[in-house]
Amino acid sequence: MTDISRTSCRRLLAGFFVVTGMGAVLTPAVAAPAPAEAPAAAAQQPLLPAPPVPDFGPLPAGAKPPAPIVGVFDTDAIMRQSVAIQEVEKEMGTRRDALIRDVRAEEGQIQALRQQMMNAPRPEAEAQQRSLQQRVAADQRKFGNRNRILEEDIQIALNQVQREIGQVVNSVAKARGLTLVVQSGLTVLHGPQVDISDQVASRLNAILPHVYLPAANEDPEVIAKSGKFPTAPVQMTDPSQQQG
Repeated sequence: MTDISRTSCRRLLAGFFVVTGMGAVLTPAVAAPAPAEAPAAAAQQPLLPAPPVPDFGPLPAGAKPPAPIVGVFDTDAIMRQSVAIQEVEKEMGTRRDALIRDVRAEEGQIQALRQQMMNAPRPEAEAQQRSLQQRVAADQRKFGNRNRILEEDIQIALNQVQREIGQVVNSVAKARGLTLVVQSGLTVLHGPQVDISDQVASRLNAILPHVYLPAANEDPEVIAKSGKFPTAPVQMTDPSQQQG
């Protein structure tokens, strides 16, 4: 009956996907992408035979379907009221800040080592440069992995809330005898009497006040391989490419 928007969920915590690069020190130089080739000219469509098809008269009048009983829900409003999401925001903000602090501390050490290398004799400087390059590469792997874990932790939490919202919306719709339920973003105008968002949010908080979140030192992909929980493909597409 419903199709909960992944865009709305991801937009709510979009600010937590923060360490996309390691700063000027830890980010390698990347060559500019080659310009995209012009698309090949579309092939001319061939002309094909179009034989006639039978005509038929109007169908006899049938019973009209009953008027729909409509309900509307706002995913953004529900997510804002979710105590589970609020708890996740607080915890992931703490983890994000810890990662940023570690990245900045390492950048400071890398800068100091580069300064020492510039003042060292040439043979020693060359050895220091090789060592520094290895350290930067290791840092990129380490911090990139920690950022991946942050993203996957958030996705695990959002997936749980998203699935529960779908079940709650269906439950509320059945209880109220609704035959058509749509997200508020798909309507041009609707009155508060058809909005079930508050009822869904209240029920959601009663059923799901907390969600499972891997510990800060756990890798979600390792947990998935352990068989501790059922698994599902990770879908973290660009929210701007999804329908709200």
